[in-house]
Amino acid sequence: MSKSKQVPLWLQRLRLVKSELKSVRFPRTAEEGFRQVAALSTASLRILEEDVRSAMPRATEKQVRVAVRGLLARISRAEAQHTNFWQEERARHFGS
Repeated sequence: MSKSKQVPLWLQRLRLVKSELKSVRFPRTAEEGFRQVAALSTASLRILEEDVRSAMPRATEKQVRVAVRGLLARISRAEAQHTNFWQEERARHFGS
């Protein structure tokens, strides 16, 4: 069985990616990038907590915090499973 000579999909759309990246402003320093990450993390956690609070209107603050931690744990497990799956697929398709 021979490999196909078809150009990979990601390479076909490289011009589109280039044009999208031109409109993005990347941090100039590591410190600036770290501050952006911290701000985004804080905002994301606040939004998640507000969503949990609205879904559980009679919950105490402690119950909301426990529910948020539970959601974050589920997300972490899902990411770990996805990483394992991706590594297996990468090894299967690319050889190592």
